[in-house]
Amino acid sequence: MKPSPFPRPLLAALQDRTEPVTVWGAGFIGLSAACALAQAGFPCTVLDIDEHRVGEINAGVVPLPGFEDVIPLADARSGGRLRAATPDDTAAVAARAHLVCVNTDRDGRPVTGPLTEVLSAIGRARTGDETLIALESTISLRWLDELVPAALDTDPANETTLHLAAAPRRDWMLSPQMNLRTLPRVLGTARPESLPVARELYDAISDVVHPAPDWRHAGLTKPVENLYRYVDLVLTNQLAQAYPGLDVPEVLRLAGTKWNVPTFHPSIGIGGYCIPLSPHFATDGTARDIPLPLVDSAMAWDTDHPARVAESILAITDGPIGILGLSYAANARIVEGSPTRRLTEHLLARGADVRLHDPYFTPEEITALTGARPLKWPDDLGGLATLIAATPHDLYADLPDRLTALDNPPTVVDNLGGYGTALRDTAVRYAEWGTPAARPSAAPRP
Repeated sequence: MKPSPFPRPLLAALQDRTEPVTVWGAGFIGLSAACALAQAGFPCTVLDIDEHRVGEINAGVVPLPGFEDVIPLADARSGGRLRAATPDDTAAVAARAHLVCVNTDRDGRPVTGPLTEVLSAIGRARTGDETLIALESTISLRWLDELVPAALDTDPANETTLHLAAAPRRDWMLSPQMNLRTLPRVLGTARPESLPVARELYDAISDVVHPAPDWRHAGLTKPVENLYRYVDLVLTNQLAQAYPGLDVPEVLRLAGTKWNVPTFHPSIGIGGYCIPLSPHFATDGTARDIPLPLVDSAMAWDTDHPARVAESILAITDGPIGILGLSYAANARIVEGSPTRRLTEHLLARGADVRLHDPYFTPEEITALTGARPLKWPDDLGGLATLIAATPHDLYADLPDRLTALDNPPTVVDNLGGYGTALRDTAVRYAEWGTPAARPSAAPRP
């Protein structure tokens, strides 16, 4: 190894905020972490393979539509402590403190390529001095046991100058109140001696840090907490399927009046980065030959859910189908885990005429991502037989007024029920998902 140019202990340099930190990945998780670190006083470089994204960050532009008011980029850059670069920035790659925030999923499945590439680059650049590597990406325990040592070409348990940590992110991306500062952070390290070093970094950007027994316990925390929600959501959709003659959203609302029962709503699909992926990460790390049968069953049922939704939609329409919203979350550009995308695939496979609109995607992107024709908002509403209100973007806030003004409005299938108050007493045919109106062929049980 090369002689170390870093004479100071890493802990001391973190304590006085003089230690540069490299963040890998300039998506929401990485960029928000980099901003928090810069605001806490650390010199910070965020690395990303997307040169356009790097240029926008350095120009002071948040490159993530919908997150401009959530990520404090301007404040982070004001002191000159934050910059962006591509992974060929040798100084940033050779830093002693790293946060790894790269994607570990693609097309709804865990992938190891980006994480392997980042860890291998860090391993090659190490000089022999202390190095902190904190994994904020979602991981499986098998990766900690196999992938990380192989990529770094070292044994984490015996490498005294290597501080490995798992610190999964759990903030809700679209809420300024639920972020990495306010939400408790779970932190675990491969060796007990590394915990003070890692905690020095995270205490600077998180109000509450919960130390885990080790990094395996910390790493499993995120898949498990999302798995709870995944199983609950699958059950919610199963109830809507099993009781087609009942207003299941109302049943769930009433059940939610009990102090320890959360309120869920049936939906056209479970979307997002984390929740649909949680069972894959959780089952990947189980002990050999010990299954999670409840999780396996939920995954199998959920895989077929878009097909069932498509059949229900086709049962109440005899013409063009419009869908509002490709992104899984309102007022953001997030196509990963999009329920609309899966539903559109099944509708098109059954010969339906599907037209789709989302203000965060161009018409060309919509066709490329889904195969559907673009829907011109709001001009094309009058030519539809059925309209699926999938994602409640703010742009669609006046949807009820636009529909009631039409001579022959389409039947509305409301994914989450948000338009019900405005539409139920109008001439618009309205079906909240999970109610009998969305399954007209199903007779109520006696």
